[in-house]
Amino acid sequence: MDFWIKIKDINELRTVDVTAIYTRLSWPDSKSDSSIQKELEKRYIFPVPGPHPAMAIAIIWCNAVLVGWVGTRLWPEKLNGEPVTAQTIECFVDPELRNRGFAQLGLQALMSAGHVARDKPVAVYHKSVVKIAERCGCKIVLLCEP
Repeated sequence: MDFWIKIKDINELRTVDVTAIYTRLSWPDSKSDSSIQKELEKRYIFPVPGPHPAMAIAIIWCNAVLVGWVGTRLWPEKLNGEPVTAQTIECFVDPELRNRGFAQLGLQALMSAGHVARDKPVAVYHKSVVKIAERCGCKIVLLCEP
């Protein structure tokens, strides 16, 4: 198996990456204002003048196919009822390739590059991502509403 991970800012993605994430590697018709589809729409599909906030994304390729991504950005959340700025952990892996560690590798790449700090609060938006964050050593994991 041949794979590689490349970290990019969401504002600097290649067209092929945008297309794959928007059409295959995201939840369709997401109602969340913070969904990756909405972020790609305002930057690439139906461009809205920026500047747009940065979001680091680890793009995960396996055997020359984009199979998933893990992204992080700063986002306002609550910890014990108090407002905090959390680092998000947002991800999506091709459903046929889940549970093989691709999301964990993407998160570890973001951590190694200094985009996610283990000792700061991280916000996740799906129960399955809690375990990924914990396995990567995140100490404060907040399961939040999307």
